[in-house]
Amino acid sequence: MSQKNNAVTYSPFSKKFYVGNLETDVDFGRDQVYEPIAKFNPDKKLGDGRIEFTAHEIVRQAERDYRAGVIDAPSISTITIVDLLQEVVNREFRDFYAINAVTRIAVPKLQLKIPIATKYSASKKVPELVETALKQTDWATASFDLWKNVATVQASDEATLKGTIEPLSFNIDVAAGALAKAANEQIVTEVETLTASAKGDWGAMNTNADFSNRNPLDDITADYVTLVNNDFRPNLLTMHPRVASDYLSNTFINGYAEAKDRELMGVFPLPKFPGITAVVDPGFTNTVACLYDKSTMLLGEGPTVAEQFRNVNAGANGYVIRQWLQPLKVTNNAGRKMTSVSA
Repeated sequence: MSQKNNAVTYSPFSKKFYVGNLETDVDFGRDQVYEPIAKFNPDKKLGDGRIEFTAHEIVRQAERDYRAGVIDAPSISTITIVDLLQEVVNREFRDFYAINAVTRIAVPKLQLKIPIATKYSASKKVPELVETALKQTDWATASFDLWKNVATVQASDEATLKGTIEPLSFNIDVAAGALAKAANEQIVTEVETLTASAKGDWGAMNTNADFSNRNPLDDITADYVTLVNNDFRPNLLTMHPRVASDYLSNTFINGYAEAKDRELMGVFPLPKFPGITAVVDPGFTNTVACLYDKSTMLLGEGPTVAEQFRNVNAGANGYVIRQWLQPLKVTNNAGRKMTSVSA
């Protein structure tokens, strides 16, 4: 037997926390009809106004309930869930980097269609008094229909009473990582649907193992030119750490310099190719590298809901955390998936 006590919804569109479960038939673009309890200020440091409570009566009631010893009051539960959600938002992508390979779009509802301009060219060297031909922008439509990823955290009464650490606090960190891993995998899957472009092994060496057989810059430049001719500006390259290692140790990239520390995880400017940002994450396939215009690889982000429950039969307290999102590629013409670049 489970009894639900309270719920709070966080919207990345408005960067606010709302009382209740607001998942469906909700438009956060018109949030004045809902009940915000706090505002999230991600640019501020932790503990320095990052969470700004706006529903002052709920806060005052929580303080009164706490002083009265009513620790299971709805007001206290609401404040607790706000803290939980901000922890999830803060911790979620600490160890996952594919989120940096997309353009994040805060979706006010679970469904959204947005027009994306994909091509436009100007008339060149127009003579005096000559009327130019009417040019029209090519458009693509990004249609979001968000799905949800779910994580559940639960702690038994025994674990809470006996433990030397707070089990729910530990499990919240695990839940944040689980949600981030799910989102990371889904982003990777979408990125790697780009049109394949066959290349060769960037780590292969000649017979004497003193010089690389293949120049990664030639491979990247060939696809870069193709994408530019499609009227896009590729500015991002995704790689698995093994692919990144082959690139960074390639003698066409580093010559005969002695071995140096390699940045094999995270986000950094791609060496020898100004204007390209490398995103390296072990979630990407270890034999491919994807080059594309980041503005065409989107991540629609909807609400994140945390709902408290009490499982009476099991003697446990917990939370269900539901996160709505969808990675979406706008067009194949803006990117290429270079295959067989590592072996």
